[in-house]
Amino acid sequence: MTGKSARRTLITGAARPIGVELVRQSLMRGDKVYAAARNPARVPILADLRAAFPGLELLALDPADAASVADAIPVLESLTDSLDLLIIAPADPGPHERLADAARDEALSTLSGIGLVEHFRRHAVAPLLLVRTLLPWLTLGDNARILVVSSWLGSLAGKAEGGDYALCGSAAALHMITRALANDLAEVRITVCVGNAGDYATTPDGPTFQVPIDEAALGLLSVMDGLPLARSGSFLDWTGAERAW
Repeated sequence: MTGKSARRTLITGAARPIGVELVRQSLMRGDKVYAAARNPARVPILADLRAAFPGLELLALDPADAASVADAIPVLESLTDSLDLLIIAPADPGPHERLADAARDEALSTLSGIGLVEHFRRHAVAPLLLVRTLLPWLTLGDNARILVVSSWLGSLAGKAEGGDYALCGSAAALHMITRALANDLAEVRITVCVGNAGDYATTPDGPTFQVPIDEAALGLLSVMDGLPLARSGSFLDWTGAERAW
């Protein structure tokens, strides 16, 4: 950032814990933030943050719902003509992701092809399509960057046991899609990163082996800020350490 204006940051998945914390940390460092969720009006903590920070706008946007994206675009056009940072945080659960269905699609004996495809569409394909939609804003941004928040479950090298078919399969696909995207967007000097927030604690009294969620979120933001274009497409955790693909 040049210091001439606040960084313009759009964060999807803003209704989930890590998404909320990324919104909070971005606001605390002075960003102008567009917090996107399927129904942000139903997320009380976002309303509290909006009351506390004048730099927060709420955007009804579900990246996996084409109608929702289409409705959100004119709203975003009215708010800004450019974005400096796009953060794609873990998506809101889809209609198929009821607890029982999610458990079903992680086991070989019970998984559903329809469930796997829908999970892949929501968690791997939708982020790519959203980036393509938002490219006009990003190409006008100041040193624009894209942070895709993902999980260690997408690591092929780290997969040493069975199960977790929907979670691992979608995460691995997201990693490859993001890697390809980084190469395409290098042509327009947009830096892309897959970021792993680690095993974060959502409460102050979380287990000691879990990193506090505020540290995880702030770490991801710092890593993204410092990543040079030459390392676009990296898979890094919140400390800046390389993760195994």
